[in-house]
Amino acid sequence: MPCRLIDAETVQRLLTMKDTVTACEDAFRDWGRGEVVCPTKITLELGEDAEWPPYKNGLNAMPAYIHSKKSAGIKCVGGSLNNPKWGLPYIIALILLFDPATGIFKCVMDGAQITNYRTGAQAAVAAKYIENKKKIRLGLIGAGTQGRTQLMAFSEVFDIEEIRLYDINPQASAKFVEEMSRQIDTKFIVSEKPEDVFYGTDIIVSVTHGKDKFIKNSWFKEGQILFPMGSFTECEDELLLSADHVIVDSVGQTMHRGALKSVVDSGQFKECDINATIGEIVAQTKEYKISEHERIVCIPIGTGAMDIAVATMLYDKVLEQNLGEAFIFNKALEI
Repeated sequence: MPCRLIDAETVQRLLTMKDTVTACEDAFRDWGRGEVVCPTKITLELGEDAEWPPYKNGLNAMPAYIHSKKSAGIKCVGGSLNNPKWGLPYIIALILLFDPATGIFKCVMDGAQITNYRTGAQAAVAAKYIENKKKIRLGLIGAGTQGRTQLMAFSEVFDIEEIRLYDINPQASAKFVEEMSRQIDTKFIVSEKPEDVFYGTDIIVSVTHGKDKFIKNSWFKEGQILFPMGSFTECEDELLLSADHVIVDSVGQTMHRGALKSVVDSGQFKECDINATIGEIVAQTKEYKISEHERIVCIPIGTGAMDIAVATMLYDKVLEQNLGEAFIFNKALEI
């Protein structure tokens, strides 16, 4: 079978948040059962967290194998912090799928929308298994693309009674409400300070590039679930160290980057302090109980397993509809 070239337009036409949530939930369940191979992501540092090279960029390589789908692949994702001022999207990604038995590549797929959608979906899936309520009040810090997909995903899983929103840019918040109120039937409250997002909410999701530990322990109340997303350091150390439960997507990854990196590097937090993985909770392979009065921090940094699961689902749709551009990149593979 020839390799398929699947462009961004095709991905946008076929990908739905409902399907993305299902694919991520299945992948977490498989992972919890030990049926996923997902190494930690490798980063090519190009100035995002270093003074040199001078590109304010970084490239992540994120491989994974999903046994139930007999699918393997790798996502390469980058994006310079300069891109927005150049009129370019921050996230630029390609996903390659291949046959795990032969190593023959099946497709090259644009990965930007998959990245954005699965980031929302992975948090919503985790929340589904942690939060006992079906109707929630959601807090959201960050009114960019990731904020939009978080709201889309959570609305697939929960009945959202109210959303409290904060962004450092008030214009971004206003635009967010204008756009998302057409899609999601809920009450929007724009907050003037980030701490106001914690007032009366059940779940708080932070999707910023913050590295200054701006989320304070004093804001975080009993019974709340906090999702500090991505590879950034948004939470102060005391919050992470005093949480009743810390849940992660990938143990190895969260010990070396993202929210926990600071407390791990200082020796205050060890691997044994992680209470469970999202996969273990979804697959119910670990007996685990959470009280409604406890404070839970859940850290899904993002893994190749979610990208490959969603991309495989989309690839199957492409084959069913005979879409994408087919090509043979090596005549020796032509059968």
